[in-house]
Amino acid sequence: MTEKTKSRRDFWRILPGLAISLIALAVVFSFVEWAEVVAALQQARYEYLLLALPVYVFSYFLRTWAWRAILMEAVSFQRVFLTLNAGYFLNNVLPFRLGELGRAFLLGRTGLGFWRVTSTILIERAFDMIFAAGLLLGTLPFVVGTDQSSLVAVIVGSGVILGLVALYFLARYQEWALVQFGNLSSRWPILAKLGRQRIQAFLTGLDALVDPWRFLRVFGFMLASWFLAIVFQHILLLAFIQPVKFLWPAFGLATVGLGIAVPSSPSYVGVYEGAWIGAFSLFGISTSVSLAYALVGHLLHVLLTGVIGGYALAREGESLGQIFQKIRAQRTEK
Repeated sequence: MTEKTKSRRDFWRILPGLAISLIALAVVFSFVEWAEVVAALQQARYEYLLLALPVYVFSYFLRTWAWRAILMEAVSFQRVFLTLNAGYFLNNVLPFRLGELGRAFLLGRTGLGFWRVTSTILIERAFDMIFAAGLLLGTLPFVVGTDQSSLVAVIVGSGVILGLVALYFLARYQEWALVQFGNLSSRWPILAKLGRQRIQAFLTGLDALVDPWRFLRVFGFMLASWFLAIVFQHILLLAFIQPVKFLWPAFGLATVGLGIAVPSSPSYVGVYEGAWIGAFSLFGISTSVSLAYALVGHLLHVLLTGVIGGYALAREGESLGQIFQKIRAQRTEK
């Protein structure tokens, strides 16, 4: 495949995400009074950021411990933390959510292998979807005053839990899974391109699900990380309006967690802001204040992960252009 063909294919793949972000931005802009947004930004009490930032950073530490537990402690805490932030940084600047593949590439070359690390990232993301859906399920009845409207959250949460159960059985019965892969690849040659060694590495990365105590550790770290993320959003919201109910950022974070799962441009531009505005509108918070709040929170995320993630890439001796090409090559190699 020529470079021109690859570029054309990449363009068509990124187009739906860009379209969704542009639509989200158009909707946001149609409801916003920019003079009020500027006023909200000027009147914000930014001293609350001094309280919020340590909470935000520690939530990343907890997520690092969770991912390291999934990795069976095969890599140091420092390496996992830097790689995690490198992935977030890449998601902020590259299309296709390549940050996840970037994480697998950077950590995979420590000896773990790309496909084994990829499977651990899938586990982490499955936990994220479970917590996001569960949080939405738990808060939505208090928001709208009925439990019937939580049907969507139930469906999403059930689907993710079923996916996690499927991953558990793949980890528990790896030999059976390999036999089934062999049978299927003989019928569909496209599966044979994955290769038995890649599938074996992928299944090995699921080993953390088999150990109940390790599973509980991962669950506990991820739960604590989500709780601190809500605390961070709560403190940040206090900079713009007071008083604040803990329900508001909890529901908002669940909405954002599920909202950014849809394809969008790098850094979830438009979708992130639109999700917060939509969630906060149910509590009577003005669009202008919601947008000001979302912009500050988004900027903090981009700056923090940009500094740490940029340092991580420099430490690995990689530039953005180099890592994009290597990830794309890793993704398409046969």
